[in-house]
Formats: sequence, C-alpha cells, structure tokens
Amino acid sequence: MSARVFISYRTSDGADKATALARDLDTLFGDEQIFLDKDDLTGGSRWRDVIRQALNAKPVLLVLVTPQYLEARDAQGRRRIELAEDPVREELAEAIAAGADLIPILCDGVPEVPNVASLPRPLNELGERTWRRLRTYDWRDDVARLASDLRHLGLQGRPGTATAPLPLAAPLAPTTRRRAALIATSGALLLAAAGGGWWWWQRPSASNLDGDWIARLGARGANNVRDGKRMRFRIEQTGLQLRVVSVPVPIAEDPAWADYRKFWRERFNKDLNHVVYRGEGTLRLDPGQPAAVNVPMRIEAAASQEQVDGGQLSAVVDDEGLRLRGKLWLNSEQADRVIELRRGKP
Repeated sequence: MSARVFISYRTSDGADKATALARDLDTLFGDEQIFLDKDDLTGGSRWRDVIRQALNAKPVLLVLVTPQYLEARDAQGRRRIELAEDPVREELAEAIAAGADLIPILCDGVPEVPNVASLPRPLNELGERTWRRLRTYDWRDDVARLASDLRHLGLQGRPGTATAPLPLAAPLAPTTRRRAALIATSGALLLAAAGGGWWWWQRPSASNLDGDWIARLGARGANNVRDGKRMRFRIEQTGLQLRVVSVPVPIAEDPAWADYRKFWRERFNKDLNHVVYRGEGTLRLDPGQPAAVNVPMRIEAAASQEQVDGGQLSAVVDDEGLRLRGKLWLNSEQADRVIELRRGKP
C-alpha cells in the first residue's frame, strides 16, 4: 500500500464524516494517496493484514475523534478503546509503533480535547499531539487547514489544484437562462424601488430557508425527479447553520429498500417500515454565486433512530428562496440522486 494518508474513524458515528473528508482529500491529492477502509479494501482480502500493511508504510494518520471514537462501549459496559481486540485501538497502536505522523481531529460533538491520559499506552500519546478541528459549519476552512498540514508533511497535490480545497459541492455556475433571470430580477427591483417596492421585500429570500419544504428524490440513475419519491422536510435556520429533518418516509413498498428491510428483519426480528432523513449543515452565501447548501445527512430508522445510511445533501437555492435543486449522495449506493425541494406546506 502506498497511500500517504490513512483515515481512522469509529464506524458507529464517524463513517459519514470520514467518507466526506476522503472525497475532498481525493480531489486535492489523488485517491491513490488517501486510504479509507470501506473504499480501499478489496473483496476477499484479509482486512487486518491490509490495514497493517498500510500503517507500516508510515502514512499520516488522521484520527477522527467523534463522540463514540473513545467512548463506545461493549455489551459489558467496557470502553472498546481499552480492549486489545478493538480495531480502532489496533490502528492507533500500529501507527504509533511504525512511527507514523498522527493528527488527532476534534469532530462535531467533541467540543474540547478529551482526557486521554488514562488511556493505555501508547494511546495516551494522543495528548502530546497538536489537535485540529473538523466541523460541519466550518468544513471548508477546517479541510483547508488539514490540507496545509498534509502539504507540510510532504504530500504532493494534484497538478492544477488550488491551495484551498473545493467545498464538498461547488455551487453551480449560472447558466444563460439563469443570467437572464438575474437581469430580469434586477430590473424588477428597480421598478419596485420606484413604487410598490415593499411587496418584493415580503417575499422569501435565498438567505432564509426556514420553513416547510416538499421534496422529490429522483430514482437511482435518473437525471430528473419526475417520477421520484415525494417527501416532506422541515428546515430550521440559525444564522448560516441549517437543521434539516424529514417526516417519516414509508419504505415498505419501495423496491429499492427490499434487500435492506430483509436484512433488518433478520437482524432485529422486526420490520423497518419508515425512515427519517436528518442532517445539520450550512448555507453558503458567496459573492457572485448562487446561495448553496451543504448538509451531511443521516438516514435513520424512524422508530429507533438507529442509522441505516448516510450521505450528503448539496443544492443550489434559487434567487427567491423558493426552490432548492441539487444532489443527494447516498453512501449505500456510492452515487448521487437528483433532488428538488420546493417551499410550502402539502
């Protein structure tokens, strides 16, 4: 294995963040330099051997410390990180033994550096390292700082990549039709200023997404939402921070969920009939660009809130704040689906 960066995370609550980070670092440095187990372990491989080989090459270990990274417990209530057979502990111990560079990273839900002095050696060495942050609402700046650290440690960027990383979903460039709409909108504003302008300012705007939304999620592989699943969402906005949650979505008759529902039934001896889409992210208002949203998403069982899938909502807001158009990346499919949200109650 020749990867120069190894992303370590706890599967129970770190898979989405690790996947999103790997995608951005792939863009900057090339996927051959970034190791993420779920993407780079081939079928039939002995995963412990592959991971050991990757760590013995002394990559930079990015340690995503989510709430469960250090605090996950087994059925007896013991912290998994303290158990010799814990895969996360094995990764850390192997990397330290190999002399790899470690960058521990505070993720959402971990507001300050945890007390690692009580961890078994050599894991307590985390306390001697310089920590970074990786926050949803400051994603672009935090990834930029990590990228700078990696360059300082010798990673070579892809030819032609900028010093600062791209956001998870770059805003779409205005089309000719959109530019025409912007010109028309500007004219309308001038007319409104002459008289009756108060009416314009009563309308929703691209900077305020708070409210109820009706969504259409396109079918797998479709390039439109014409026959897509209909869902209802609530968006709560505080400043530029967004909370997005759907009403429970019925999946019992959805063929796309058939295999997973069978697995769920075998595992828990009960049916999975409804899921909820939930996420927290940001609204971007860059000068000269359409407003855009980036929201890491969890798809949860409605009854238990156990995560069944994850992904990323990336969409552009129209000028009036009435519609969002974009893509919903789903980890289970490793692909985007087209999604469109319209403001309003059903």
